[in-house]
Amino acid sequence: MFSFSKFIFPILLLLVACQTPKTINTDEIIHKAVQVSGFDTPIFSINFDFREYHYELIRRPSFYSYSRLTTRNGVEVKDIMTSNDPLKRYLDDVSTQLSDSTQRVYSNSLNAVMYFFQLPKPLQDAAVIKEINGSVIVNDKSYWSIKVTFQKDGGGEDFQDEYRYWINQETYEVDFLAYNYQTDGGGTRFRKAINRREIDGFLFQDYENYKPSKKFEPLDSLPVLFEQGYLKQVSLIRNKNIRVVK
Repeated sequence: MFSFSKFIFPILLLLVACQTPKTINTDEIIHKAVQVSGFDTPIFSINFDFREYHYELIRRPSFYSYSRLTTRNGVEVKDIMTSNDPLKRYLDDVSTQLSDSTQRVYSNSLNAVMYFFQLPKPLQDAAVIKEINGSVIVNDKSYWSIKVTFQKDGGGEDFQDEYRYWINQETYEVDFLAYNYQTDGGGTRFRKAINRREIDGFLFQDYENYKPSKKFEPLDSLPVLFEQGYLKQVSLIRNKNIRVVK
């Protein structure tokens, strides 16, 4: 005898399976965001200007080089650090001795600029601890909220800092980010991406930089405070004269 239930049950299972939303994990989100940004390119160098410095970023498989150059009182000042060597300073191409504390300050400064410039690529670093912190709506768009902290081993001197990245669920672009920090008295910042442009396969963006009225406002509250106009703009982060060499 023909059994209708035996025939229809597998079809119902198939329909339910097809309608079940596909889950996505943090690594997949970050991987897609890095692909969209172009920073998954294995070999490249990028030159750009930020404030009074000219920067150069070089990446090869398992290697990077960060450098910055400026002129002060007629003297060319160059800082360079790589994945193999700590920061060194040169004055008119002559190496100069730095104290440990001074070297640390210069190294942190150079690394911070390169960190934000390469986003979201640094979110794949081994010391990064990341997790999906929920889905939120900002300016009528859906975002994954990604919580980022750092392991002490390999997380740098600022490993205690905490970050949020709001990644657009349609474009996989990082439209907003926020962080708190402990150095120089500490504080909280919220950044909105602006002036997004594609240059030779890479996606670059500048930022409006905001702060809340409270020094350590919870990071997850910042998108709402931003929409309501409660954040104060303190600066613009602009990278100029970007040139890509592959």
